[in-house]
Amino acid sequence: MPDKACAESVIIVRMNDGDKKHRADQLLTEAAQQIEHGDYERTLACCEEVLVLIPDDVDALVTLGRVAMLQYRWQDAIEMFDRALSRRVDPWTLANLGSCYWKTGDLDQAEYCLRGTLELEPGLTAARVGLATVMHARGRFDESLVELDAAAGTDPDDFQIDSRRGCTLAQLERYDEAQAAFGRAAVQAGKFIYPRLVAFDRACWDRVRTPGQLIDPPQVAFSTGDVKNAGGHVTLISCNPPYVRKFGFAFLRSYAKHAPGAGALHLHIYDPDQTIIDEVRALALECGFANFVVTTEVSPFPLERPLQRRAYYACGRFVHMGYWLKRYARPVLSLDVDFIVEARLDTIVAAAAGADLALNPRVPIDSPWLDIIANIIVANPTPAARGYFSAVRNYVMTMLEREPESWLVDQSALYCVLVMMRRYATEPSIAWLSSDAAQDRLWHMGHAYEHLLLDPRYRKYAAAEA
Repeated sequence: MPDKACAESVIIVRMNDGDKKHRADQLLTEAAQQIEHGDYERTLACCEEVLVLIPDDVDALVTLGRVAMLQYRWQDAIEMFDRALSRRVDPWTLANLGSCYWKTGDLDQAEYCLRGTLELEPGLTAARVGLATVMHARGRFDESLVELDAAAGTDPDDFQIDSRRGCTLAQLERYDEAQAAFGRAAVQAGKFIYPRLVAFDRACWDRVRTPGQLIDPPQVAFSTGDVKNAGGHVTLISCNPPYVRKFGFAFLRSYAKHAPGAGALHLHIYDPDQTIIDEVRALALECGFANFVVTTEVSPFPLERPLQRRAYYACGRFVHMGYWLKRYARPVLSLDVDFIVEARLDTIVAAAAGADLALNPRVPIDSPWLDIIANIIVANPTPAARGYFSAVRNYVMTMLEREPESWLVDQSALYCVLVMMRRYATEPSIAWLSSDAAQDRLWHMGHAYEHLLLDPRYRKYAAAEA
């Protein structure tokens, strides 16, 4: 008896062109509904069935490209949009292709696509703002502002224009004008947008430079060896229990394989559940960690404020960084938990030698909430570093209280406090990590890149038998 796939292929062959078109239209209608509901799996299934019926159907290819964008699969999206555009050119698809090239850092192709879009539809604001973003990334700031002025001439109420204008003005160190632009964008948006997290004025500095509310230091759940007095540096990761299980266990196993004896390892857990400490203790025994400590804390935000709790999980390490620097009195390497360790990490720590901090710059530049990537930070135990993190801590807590739906507070705080110290105090000395600083040492998944959970580099350490 033929299997289901064979039976379906026979049915498709027997359908006439009219029937195929009718069925394809039904599937595309369903795909449009499912993508709006966030059911990407069903959307993909609908589009793939359309392509069986009508190979290279443009609408199916475009929808597959949109899903790939939503899942951060930029190369897949580029492939789908390229195929679609080879059959039908439309400005929105070309603009989306340009955005994907920008995301992959291919600024030449991004600019080419976005300029082509504007030739087709000069009034398409998204393309104009996209081109301004590319000009900004290239360091051609005056050209970026020209594009934004043109966009404002046709669509003055689009908040993305002043949002992008603020980014470019900040890069030009026209900070007061930038903050005003961000303020206008926030009003225009009428909802949370990242510009709401940005401030570099004197009033903000006066708030964050003074000691904030007292927050209890983290509690030690258990430790092995003598973490406080172990040599070398301290590697720090932090997250809540679901992320410990999803990413933390893989991190710990990869660290045990590739970076044992490189100092101490510190796992900080927010809002621990009833079993997570025992699970981590068992894994620590499996890995044979010599100098390992697990600390915990209860989030200052209650259960009924889940977005603030989630944002705090990303920022809490900075709330306590000053305390840890004083306690350990040696360099702290703070890493995102969704890294896989592939080699010893000493050279990353060494990049901060002679400086107060080593920070990871975004290349190409983009915005105050993205330009300092918080996934890798080296902090030396200097007074300047502790002072910086004291202000970062206060900035974080201020923004989390004020913006209950916020995200990227950690990166915004790192950037804005650095600017304010430059303007009104003495900024710490910064060693900027090179683009290849973590190459062959750390592999970063990124928490939103769910498809990478299937990557062998993750799977190798995710399973208990790793």
